Amino acid sequence: MAIFRSVVDAGSFRAAAKVLGLSPSVVSQHVSQLEDRLGTALLYRSTRKISLTVAGADLLAASRKMVQAANEGLEAVQRRTERLSGRLRIAAAGNIWEKAPYIDHLVAFARQFPKVELSVSFSDQKVDLIGSEFDVALRTGWLENSQYKACKIFEIERVFIAAPSYLAGRTLPKRVEDLAHWDWVKLTQLPLMKHLTSPSGETPNINPNIAVEVDSVAAICNFVKGGIGIATVPRHMVRDELHNGSLIALSPNWELMSPGTYAVWPNNISKDSLTHRFVQFLVERIS
Repeated sequence: MAIFRSVVDAGSFRAAAKVLGLSPSVVSQHVSQLEDRLGTALLYRSTRKISLTVAGADLLAASRKMVQAANEGLEAVQRRTERLSGRLRIAAAGNIWEKAPYIDHLVAFARQFPKVELSVSFSDQKVDLIGSEFDVALRTGWLENSQYKACKIFEIERVFIAAPSYLAGRTLPKRVEDLAHWDWVKLTQLPLMKHLTSPSGETPNINPNIAVEVDSVAAICNFVKGGIGIATVPRHMVRDELHNGSLIALSPNWELMSPGTYAVWPNNISKDSLTHRFVQFLVERIS
């Protein structure tokens, strides 16, 4: 339809082809395909000029509206892109966002909006946005009721892990209750039973022994690899270790609840703000 409109405005297929940067035969082919689809002629052709049929006049009006709407949309996006600037301070869960593929989304934002000055803090510690220097937090876990706005971006698959050295002499668990007397490596910020809550809301009837408690998921993986105990961690963090056998995925009859990854920001932020645009970018890109 856009090519058809160009032919009418330019007065000939050759002139339209020059404007569009196409060959005259390609321009003519597009108009012919449009006529074939509609089952009617749109243009009267002669060696010197073209003229509109009645159907062509009707379609020309619609084509002009379509092209105008497209141009307005492109210009609106371009204006928003051009004015997207300033400093954006992000507190991101290090165990997720500082590694591929998730950091790739932050890189994509930085490349698409080079006038935005990004300041990103990667840490597993939960940041309270009020009174802090951060504009938005990228958190993983289960949201608590708060005074912030939040948007779920994706879910994290978790897995039970143990080192071959720790499993030596032990029988592989068939039920999660079989892990009651095993040693656990725990994340400080999250109660262990929260880790072991199933999607149906059940928690196992166990009182596990906490061997080590740390505030970093990466440290949990290293303690487990050292044979200290077992843990539940995001699968993407140990994919290579599971593949090469330095860690073993346990499979007790228990479906772990998948924690969500959220963008969290103060509730007084406007929809036109840099923070909101960043969250919208992540949601659209990852979805």
